[in-house]
Amino acid sequence: MRVFLIGMMGSGKSTIGRILSSVLDKEFIDMDLEIERARGTSISEIFEKEGEEEFRRLEKNLLKKLIHRDEIVVSTGGGIILDKENRQILKGENAVYLRLPPADLYRRVTVNGRPLLKEGKESIFRIWEERRELYEQFPSVETSSQSRWETVAAISMKIASGESKVLNSSSHPVSISPGGFKSIGRMPNAVVSRRVERIFSEWIPSSALSIDDGEEAKGFHTLFQVYEYLMDRGLSRSDVLVGAGGGTVTDLVGFASSTFKRGIPLVQYPTTLLAQVDASIGGKNGLNFKGCKNVVGNFYMPSETIIDPVVTLSMDEGRFEEGLVEAFKIFLITGQYYEKFKKLCGKLKERNLAALSEMLEEAVKQKDRIVSMDIRETGLRKVLNLGHTLGHLYEPLSGVSHGMAVAWGLEREMHYFAGLGVIDELLYRDVSDTLSEIVGLDFPQLPVEEALRLLRNDKKAVDSESAEIEIPVVKRPGEFEFLKVRLDDLLAVVV
Repeated sequence: MRVFLIGMMGSGKSTIGRILSSVLDKEFIDMDLEIERARGTSISEIFEKEGEEEFRRLEKNLLKKLIHRDEIVVSTGGGIILDKENRQILKGENAVYLRLPPADLYRRVTVNGRPLLKEGKESIFRIWEERRELYEQFPSVETSSQSRWETVAAISMKIASGESKVLNSSSHPVSISPGGFKSIGRMPNAVVSRRVERIFSEWIPSSALSIDDGEEAKGFHTLFQVYEYLMDRGLSRSDVLVGAGGGTVTDLVGFASSTFKRGIPLVQYPTTLLAQVDASIGGKNGLNFKGCKNVVGNFYMPSETIIDPVVTLSMDEGRFEEGLVEAFKIFLITGQYYEKFKKLCGKLKERNLAALSEMLEEAVKQKDRIVSMDIRETGLRKVLNLGHTLGHLYEPLSGVSHGMAVAWGLEREMHYFAGLGVIDELLYRDVSDTLSEIVGLDFPQLPVEEALRLLRNDKKAVDSESAEIEIPVVKRPGEFEFLKVRLDDLLAVVV
């Protein structure tokens, strides 16, 4: 595969190209730099001494060579589309136009090293207008309102063509499909997060209902919005409802589909890494109520869950890593892929798609194996709450995201049991070091009374009057048990 990024000077082709090449495991080539290396002089000097015509000749010759190479991501020069033959060549490749308004380009560029701006930065407006129609002959990605990672995700989605892999799931059908998110366009009854709609609007059906992201939306007020949407569209029990977003969206839409007309078919498109390895697998749905997470909920299996690793590329720094924490937790519980995960941690943090797809497949398989043996979480499945007991304190009381809260909770729970001698200190250090590599650890102190109230309302509490709670503890990767601990003792490591 070859990918060519086209666009005006200052549109970010080189920056985005380098990130994209790492994600796709391909060589990155900057055409301007290649020409400078070959001639031993700068682009400005070529323009000044030999003229623009000679530069365009060198540019065309290089392009003709590059189309015979494989596995490359190329940042082209801004004027490469001026030549008709170049345009014809690029139309036969994966060429994507990074579209940015001229006012934004003006703010970004400097005149240094840009011979076409020798008369001043204002020239950018004229050049943009002269080239606009030529650029618009190519598939485009709007970059003015998107972060670098959102832009990389949108480009990757356009060129994604990987085969869908259906996993041998026991609880409900799951497929891992790079680019599979694009099939949502065929689903007229969809509830999507506003962020997903903004980044991937090209593939979202116009009839979709968009809702807020985040825990604040995971309540009855948003649920009633979904019910109204379903009523207005006149959904019957044979119609399919789609949920596309992070774990809050898949939880909410799962609950809505399970209760509307006593249950309608559900297809989930989890779009965050955390949702892909956790919330969308196993049919658990939940709403938050009076400050308590998932205190209202049920079990309802989707007809299908489509996991597309490409959509996770769009996540903000920090939020992506939270999904790695959840995957690491699953591998710690099962002992499977544990050492491999630690070795791949660097590539996974770089969002390398090949490593990400492999890790996702293994994480989903391992979670499904646990879920299929205990669908309603009456025994074995409770082990997936590892890190969540204290994590569910950090999340509402410190305001951090769910994934970060679980990372903190897992580390503190392991610290607590290491202090008791229940687990080996070396295992605790190994887990703590890996979590630090993924997200970093910086624990706030929590208010005692409020933390105690939340612990007593945790669904794992032994009973409403008891001073004990049952939580899972991993003795070594793949070996775990459930222990009852005193609330006061457990609180001591977080307050």
